Amino acid sequence: MGDGLEMPVKLLHIPTMQTLKVDTRKRVLLSGTKHGQVFARHDNPDGSIVLVPVKVADQTEGGLFPPGSLLKYFSGKLGRERDERDASLLSGCVQGPE
Repeated sequence: MGDGLEMPVKLLHIPTMQTLKVDTRKRVLLSGTKHGQVFARHDNPDGSIVLVPVKVADQTEGGLFPPGSLLKYFSGKLGRERDERDASLLSGCVQGPE
């Protein structure tokens, strides 16, 4: 056993802080980051700034809107309703050639 001075490793962890310098274009270089990585900035009342990495959402093969997912808005009943609504709104605004 020890003399009572042993502390758990968890309590001995001291977080490191890195000082960064901003260039003339208001950029900083963070080691350990990837090109194009996005961070959320949190300004604290004491004047400190916290940067938190933003996780990239998984996208499907077609991107945000896979092929065919918006088709219902441009064809069929929804498409006709949209066209009729737009025509009724424009009928009082648009004048034809004289």
